[in-house]
Formats: sequence, structure tokens, C-alpha cells
Amino acid sequence: MNKNLVSFLVFVVGLAVFHNAIFPIFTPKPIGWILNRYVYYLVFVAFLIITHFVLRLKPSIAMKALFVWFLGYYFYDAILFPPIPWTLFITYMVMWSIGVFLYISQDTDSFREFREPIVKTIVGEYKLAQIVVMIAMPILVGFATYKSIYPAYQEPVELRTVHPAPPATTKVHGITYPLESTNNPFRIDEQDKYKDSFPFLDADKQEYMKYVTEGGTIFFQNCHYCHGDQLNGIGMFSHVFNPTPANFIDPGTIAMLQESFLFWRVAKGGPGLPNESTPWSSSMPPWEEHLKTDEIWKVVLFEFWYTGHHPRTFGTEGSIAGSEGGE
Repeated sequence: MNKNLVSFLVFVVGLAVFHNAIFPIFTPKPIGWILNRYVYYLVFVAFLIITHFVLRLKPSIAMKALFVWFLGYYFYDAILFPPIPWTLFITYMVMWSIGVFLYISQDTDSFREFREPIVKTIVGEYKLAQIVVMIAMPILVGFATYKSIYPAYQEPVELRTVHPAPPATTKVHGITYPLESTNNPFRIDEQDKYKDSFPFLDADKQEYMKYVTEGGTIFFQNCHYCHGDQLNGIGMFSHVFNPTPANFIDPGTIAMLQESFLFWRVAKGGPGLPNESTPWSSSMPPWEEHLKTDEIWKVVLFEFWYTGHHPRTFGTEGSIAGSEGGE
């Protein structure tokens, strides 16, 4: 049997077995030093090298280039975690492709070897390969075009609700909060005098600004990648989301909302939205899984301070800490 064909089958079958049978073993919860996706990737690469060495397979340089290119694609698409935005993925793959091309064109002989099967397919010496390519290329182009223009979700029968009605209560870290009567425990100045202050300068002098500073620190550690360093919804990752992240500067967003509403939205994220906000729900993660309750409140405090908005109130006096118990 042709060694190129054997090498190709080893790669394809090996990848199918590894990805479907071995990859789940290397991605437990929690991740360990040995059982993790990066060790799995190294094991898969070692399997390919050892198998080719044992079977004495010497694929052509074109086949080697294909293997190296697809290993890069597999790493950025399935191994690297958390997943990177599509534009960054394209950037990395372009750089990877340039590296592969430099490898195959390192000298005249290797580049001639790489071109040989391509040229023979084009001129018709490899009849079967030419037929396969001529059939496969239009199908692949048509499928890619179809996938790019076909909507991922059915059009909703009614307009999406941007600011959905919150539930009566929400449970965060084991405490149930009645949203209508819950206030931000770190809001000290209710008269907007904080607009004349600036965090990081007088944080040691005013307790309120100390909380604002802490909230801003948390925001820039976690939230500005999507919501932007000016809170205008234009973060470095914002262009890959639909709908785009909220623009807090816009008077139609947080200026229209109670702080308890923002607390609920930040804590629960996109997965916690009601049905009327689907199918194009927010892509924000449930931050209760990553932040403490006090940290969420401080981020909300910072967002109002930075934008100059004051949270909407409805004349209700309520509890600050939630009531113990289940929903």
C-alpha cells in the first residue's frame, strides 16, 4: 500500500480515536497537572511521531505540511482554552500557515517535491485526484457559503426584550435577595456628590471612593475586555458578539435601571435570562461563579460612578442583605 495513504490513514484514524475516546479522559473536573488538554495534545503528537517511526513511514513533504498545518488548526480550535475570538483565530492560523510555507520552501528540492503532486493533478496525470478535487471543491465552497449566510437561529416571533423583567427574587451564593427591595450595601453617598471625586486619588480619605476603587479594579480585571475601558461597549472582544456588550454610557441602559437589576444580571449572566430575551441572549457569563457577592456590588457601584449616572429608584426602602433560605 502507498505509504502516503497509510500515513494519512494513521493521522485521520488516530485523530478520531484520540479526540472521541482519549480527549474526555484528559479533561476532567478539576483539571490536573497530568490530565489536562495540553498534555493530551503532546501525547497525540507523540503518537503520530512514534507510529510513523515504527511503521517506517516517510510521507511526502506535501503530506507533512498538511499534517503540521492541521495540527495547528486542531490546537487553536479544540485544545486552546478558553476559546479565542474568531478574528484572533484567523490571525494565528495565518501566521501558522506562513510558517508551514517557509518550511516547505526552505530549498529548491523540497519546494519542487511539494509542487509535484499539485502540478500533476492540475495537468491531469493524476486523473482520480483531479476528479475528486473538481467535485469536492465546488461542494466545499457551496457548503461554506451556506454556513456563513444561513442564520444560526430562527427569527423570533416577537421582538427581543433588551431589559427583561427580573424575577421577584434571585439566589446568589446561597442567599435569596428580593430584588425590589434590595439596595447596594456599598452605596454611601445618595446625593451624587461622588461625581466630584476620582478613584485612586482619595480612596484612602473616603470610604465610598474606596469601594468605587475596588469595584473599578475588579471591572478592569474581568469586564473591560467586552464592555470597554470607557464602559462604552467597545471592548477588544466586543465585535465578535451578537448582541454586542452593553454600552453603559448610553442613558438608555444602566441609567434606567435599579442597582438590584444590575446585580441580578451580572450574577446570572446570559444563562440566567428569561425566555423573552432569547434566542439572541447575552453572552455574558454568570459572574457569581467567579466573583464574590460584595465584588459584584462594588462593580455595579463603579459602573454608576464612572458613567455619572445615578441608579433609578422607585421610592422603596429595602433590606441590604438578602434573606437566608431557598427560593
